[in-house]
Amino acid sequence: MWKLTLTSFAAGIALICMGASRASAGDVPAGQKIFTENKCTQCHSIDSLKIAKVKSADDEEVKDENGKKLEPPDLSGIGKDHDAAWFTKWLKKEQEVDGHKHKKKFKGSEDELKTLTEWIVSDLKYNVPKKK
Repeated sequence: MWKLTLTSFAAGIALICMGASRASAGDVPAGQKIFTENKCTQCHSIDSLKIAKVKSADDEEVKDENGKKLEPPDLSGIGKDHDAAWFTKWLKKEQEVDGHKHKKKFKGSEDELKTLTEWIVSDLKYNVPKKK
């Protein structure tokens, strides 16, 4: 009897450990998938999550009213600045920052936008990179 209990216990622990390692190694949050699938990495990096900006040949320069080139920011920690409703308006080009709207209007579905903005305000709230 004790062998059966011990075997069942060991099998249970093994399954839990396998599940935990699989979850930590391969799961990508849905918001992060939407971020990469919608090519947000053409302009933005997220250093805290090791997501690099992917430069493309057809990148347009964005300039302010004085002709100064504007660099899209790294988004590490950006979720602490606003709530999901604000980011929704920003990504729909309904919100301005310093007289500028987001360069590109989000083209995904409303559900994708909701998932993306909720990910921004949760996962990108505390992931601030250390200063170099």
